[in-house]
Amino acid sequence: MTLFVVAIGVLGLGVGLTMLASPAHMRRGLDKGITRTMLPVISMVRIGFGITLVLAAPSTRPPAFIWALGLLVILRGVALPMIGFDRTRKLAEWWKLKPDRTIRGWSLLVILLGALLLWSGT
Repeated sequence: MTLFVVAIGVLGLGVGLTMLASPAHMRRGLDKGITRTMLPVISMVRIGFGITLVLAAPSTRPPAFIWALGLLVILRGVALPMIGFDRTRKLAEWWKLKPDRTIRGWSLLVILLGALLLWSGT
């Protein structure tokens, strides 16, 4: 199971580095990724990632943190359909208006989280 935690960490590192290198790429991703048909897919992926983290938590380095992170990801996946497409789209539009330095700042947090998951699974 820790292999999946490592994979999620690598994915997080990739997303964070992409955001850091090209905030415009993240904006295009929001344009293309936030659609009515993709919302349930995004929700299911979040729930799947969260379940993976919860199940793998006992065999990771900081198990309580990984368990809590997994639970948070599950809750975000469950909440997404409740929030609805229109509000999600408005949030995406809000993010697209943020300056590059703000997106790059958040990308550092994503990179840090990905590195932590990578470390915890190894």
